[in-house]
Amino acid sequence: MHIIPVISTKGGEGKSTQAANLAGFLADSGVKVLLIDGDYAQPTASSIFALRYEAPCGLFELLMQSVDLTHPEQIISHTAINNLDLIISNDPHEQLKTAMLHAPDGRMRLRNVLQHPLFVGYDAIIIDSQGARSVMLELILLAATQSALAVVKPVLPDVREFLRGTVGLLEELLPLTCYGVKIPCVEILVNCMDYTLLSRETLGQLSDIISAGRYSDRAGDIPIKLLNTQIYDLEIYKVGHRTGLPVHRLETRTDRRSLPAAQTMFELACELFPQWQARFDDFMKSSVKEVS
Repeated sequence: MHIIPVISTKGGEGKSTQAANLAGFLADSGVKVLLIDGDYAQPTASSIFALRYEAPCGLFELLMQSVDLTHPEQIISHTAINNLDLIISNDPHEQLKTAMLHAPDGRMRLRNVLQHPLFVGYDAIIIDSQGARSVMLELILLAATQSALAVVKPVLPDVREFLRGTVGLLEELLPLTCYGVKIPCVEILVNCMDYTLLSRETLGQLSDIISAGRYSDRAGDIPIKLLNTQIYDLEIYKVGHRTGLPVHRLETRTDRRSLPAAQTMFELACELFPQWQARFDDFMKSSVKEVS
C-alpha cells in the first residue's frame, strides 16, 4: 500500500484537481485506489466524481474514531469510476483542527488509523489537503508511506510560499524523527506550466534551489526533489472539473492523435509509482488503440 499526500501551504495551486486526475488514471489502469478528501474547509475532491454510493460517515468520523471500520459501508463511498473509492470531507465547522491539535496522538492519528485492515486492500491511497499550514496538513503529511506530492505553480510568489510554508513545516516536524517518525520525501509537481519565458525562468530558479539544497539549512534531513513531469495549463483540466471526468478519459474517448493531458498523467503515474509502469503502458496502448 502506497499512501501519498498531495500538499501545499497555499490555496489555489490545483491540488484537488491533480489528486483526482491521478486517482482516476490509476483506477482506470487497474490500480485499486482510495481518495481521501482531507480539505475540511473546501472539500473539492469530495465532489469531483459522481458517486454510486455515498457513505454516511467521512473524514470527521475517521479521525474522531467514532466509526466502526469493520463495516466499510459506513465510511467508504464508491465513485462512478471502477477501482476508485472515496472518503468524503464532512467537517464544515472545522472541529477537527482543534480536536487534532489537542489530542495526544493528533499528528499521528491518520497515520495510525490507515494501518487498519480495511485500508490494506488498497494499492494506493491519495490524500488531498487544504492549502494552509495547520495541524491537519501535518497529520496528512505524516501519513505518507514514502513520499508526498507538493503542487506548485511556476510563479515567484507561489515558489516563495513553498520555500517558506512547506519547507518551514517540514523543519518543524524534524524533532519527531527522534521517536522513529520518518519525514517523507517531498516531490514537487509544477502545475499550470506555460510556454512563457517567465515561467521557464521561475522553473529554472526552483530547480537550482532544490538541486543545490538551498531550500533549508537542514536540507540533508529534508529530502525534496523536483519531478520531471509538469502539468501544462490546458483548458481540458477545467473541462474535466466541470464534467466530473478524469482528463485522460476526455482525450482517449475522442479521435484525437495528440493526447497531452493523458500523456502527462501517464508520465506522472510512472514517476510516482514506477513499480506499476508496465500496467500503465498496457493501459495507454489499449486506450489509444480504441480511438485510432
